[in-house]
Amino acid sequence: MFRVVKALNNNVVMAYDEKNLECIVVGKGIGFSKKFGDKIGEKIEKVYYLQEKANMVKFSELLENIRNDIIGISEELIAYAENVKGKKLNEHIHIALPDHIAFAIERIKGGIDIKNPFNQEISALYKDDYKIALKAINIISDRLNIKLPEDEAGFIALHLHAAFENSGVSVTMKNTRLVSELVRNIENMIDRKIETDSIDYLRLITHLKFAIDRIERGMPISNELLLQIKRKFKKAYKIATNVAQIIGNSLDRDVPEDEIGYLAIHIQRLIND
Repeated sequence: MFRVVKALNNNVVMAYDEKNLECIVVGKGIGFSKKFGDKIGEKIEKVYYLQEKANMVKFSELLENIRNDIIGISEELIAYAENVKGKKLNEHIHIALPDHIAFAIERIKGGIDIKNPFNQEISALYKDDYKIALKAINIISDRLNIKLPEDEAGFIALHLHAAFENSGVSVTMKNTRLVSELVRNIENMIDRKIETDSIDYLRLITHLKFAIDRIERGMPISNELLLQIKRKFKKAYKIATNVAQIIGNSLDRDVPEDEIGYLAIHIQRLIND
């Protein structure tokens, strides 16, 4: 049984549990007409406890400085995202997400529209997170009558992906930016534009994403066709080598030849097309 401290919206409340520990409780309709001290025990879908003291302090500050309905919507989205992906988000998302959404709303109200130059890459690399982010934009529009641009979906998706992977948003953004840079370089070297809605584009950026992850983690893969690739796809391998140099310089890591070989296969497919 939980006792209400404050209802953030109809579906989210701040509450005390039976041990008098403060928590965030999410469930359809649990906050409707609830006042301080009211008990709730039904319709509960998620209960969140912030474990890290720094996060507890920051969340308390958010409650004082950000509208309750924005925090409530953020908590609903966190619960929804975890249900969709079947995994837990890092608890810092309880601070990062409402803080970002509140700032985005403030910018829009002030007539400041920030473009996301990597929105296309983000939507392709982090599909599930992007779909959840689009849902967030729709909910904000319906509930708060504020229309956020689709570019904001990319920023929200980055926060979600970083929290699912327990990495910082800056790391996720850095790698997304690197993928975008690599695609532009490949386009220049093959002298043609890669259509962003094509299967080749999706295959390429997905491969680059996982290649960067493997290189960062020092997890080499074996390529038994390497000699054949170097002999048969000379131009593609040369381009892949140039791309690997950019990756190596960005990550301060050596890129194994086996990895270059796999990249050459993707580039050869683009050359053939």
